[in-house]
Amino acid sequence: MEFREYQDLAKKTIQIYNADETSNIVITYLGLIGEAGSVVSELKKKLRDGNSYSNFKNKLKEELGDVLWYVSAIASQNEISLEEIANENINKIHDRFLQEDNDSFTDYDADYPKNEKLPDEFEINFIPFKDKGKNLVKIVRMSDGELIGDPLTDNNYEDDGYRFHDIFHYGYLAHLGWSPVVRKLLKRKRKSKPEIDENEDGARAQIIEELISLLIYSESKDSKLLKYSKNIDTTLLKLVQRLVKDLEVRDCSAKQWENTILNSYKVFNKLIENNGGRVLVSKKNRMLTYLGKK
Repeated sequence: MEFREYQDLAKKTIQIYNADETSNIVITYLGLIGEAGSVVSELKKKLRDGNSYSNFKNKLKEELGDVLWYVSAIASQNEISLEEIANENINKIHDRFLQEDNDSFTDYDADYPKNEKLPDEFEINFIPFKDKGKNLVKIVRMSDGELIGDPLTDNNYEDDGYRFHDIFHYGYLAHLGWSPVVRKLLKRKRKSKPEIDENEDGARAQIIEELISLLIYSESKDSKLLKYSKNIDTTLLKLVQRLVKDLEVRDCSAKQWENTILNSYKVFNKLIENNGGRVLVSKKNRMLTYLGKK
């Protein structure tokens, strides 16, 4: 049976009670809560009686069917189709939880000359040093020893390791093939297309990227900088997606962002523990790898 057919048949059985219009609408919501409780009640019986509760599946189907009826009724009352609900839900959960292979990633540099493309793979070295009592770190490209950007401090009253935060930008490059900040540092802005150079690689995009890094860092301080985490809060991922909704990276799923953040923080914590070290940034393999200090 198709969703549309079920909803049409279920709609014919919606009852009108001796109550005002608002109460008749609220009754279906209360019914959904009640039937959800009945589903949980079946689980209780299964846990209590174990395999001796032989009618568990049949009763569970019945109670889930009642839940479906109330969902259908509420949808019909609000002129929403079950098919629409199902399609939007599957898109949402795929975005959040479906692992994707490298072939599903967008190559944002595909149509640009080589000197404007982010490199496929390179190695950088985070080198700590002190200046006037301050802890700083400089980033050097291993292939030619060139300094990338200016040395960084924590810009904070306490030593919290944020001077290593540029690793997040290299994580975006490695996993998503995107980083306006690194494009500027590596002089790889896409100037052959002025509109892209301004809107995708310009100051506003760079500020958004920095904001994402700071936002995640601020949230992660309550969970030991994600050192032991295997997932990211869905609300935080949705906020990140809203921040990039006008940029090319908007097509990246919540799951891709989660993998990016977790891997970047794995390397970030290694940099803090070892006070620097070498990192392999591999866009072609969608991976950021800490290589050690030697």
